[in-house]
Amino acid sequence: MAGNAKSVEKKRADRARELIRDLVMPSRPDLLLEAMRAQSGFAPDPLAVTALILEDVALAAAVLRAANQELAGWKRRVASIEGAVALLGFDRVRAIVSEQFLSASLVAREGPMQSLRLRAVASGRLAARLARRLPEVAPNCLNGYLPAVAPDEAYTAGLLHDCGLIAMLRAYPDYALFCRQTHGQGAVDLVAAENARYGTNHTLTGYWLLRSWKVPESLCDLVGVHHRVDDFNRPGRKASERRLLVLRAILHLAASVCGGDTPSAWLVAQEPIATFFGLETSQLERLRADEGGD
Repeated sequence: MAGNAKSVEKKRADRARELIRDLVMPSRPDLLLEAMRAQSGFAPDPLAVTALILEDVALAAAVLRAANQELAGWKRRVASIEGAVALLGFDRVRAIVSEQFLSASLVAREGPMQSLRLRAVASGRLAARLARRLPEVAPNCLNGYLPAVAPDEAYTAGLLHDCGLIAMLRAYPDYALFCRQTHGQGAVDLVAAENARYGTNHTLTGYWLLRSWKVPESLCDLVGVHHRVDDFNRPGRKASERRLLVLRAILHLAASVCGGDTPSAWLVAQEPIATFFGLETSQLERLRADEGGD
């Protein structure tokens, strides 16, 4: 049985790698044009340019990928967009924006890819807010058991954690309808439903996509397991493992607000995550409501 399970996992991984081959991330030409204008003045504002990059999944991905693939002398891999921009420098970022503009594929304003882009940005913003707020209110953060997570890293995780969905949308014409039906039926396990239908899933595809960009292994691993809820209350975790679990919990919270999870999936995750932070479920719900409102 173990051998058969390994064979199935290998087939799913092979299929995921096949989906990301030659994948072009869709971008918003209007936002790219804004970014180009922001960099064309006599004294362009790096903060304004970075803010625009954070509004587009494809552009953020291109900057993060460049920082991790091109900076051979920099040994430490970069996990945040702000860090990537700082390392690359203004000239290289300007070149990336131009390259992205020239190769941009149009995204229908009301289509599933546009909806995914908007949800990704909303998830990133909420993840950053939660990363700031949790150390102030969660008992297991206040007592030092759970390490803090930098808001910019949480933003990147929130922005990119569902990047595998882009590959699935590109590969399967029926995938958008499949997702609507799965959510409409209140299905808890989207990953299992994807495996049954397509032979792979968006978390595994996202994992291999981020691996191809050479981003930190911790971010790849986070994306690969971000739907799982069975790890939160296991004792004896190292501090580094607890930190990744904080990020995973933040992603669950963000997905429950921004539409990445069904209500039934959040009901399954709610109690383990509340216990993990040392909160009552009512306190967690209040935090979710407070931080989830824009």
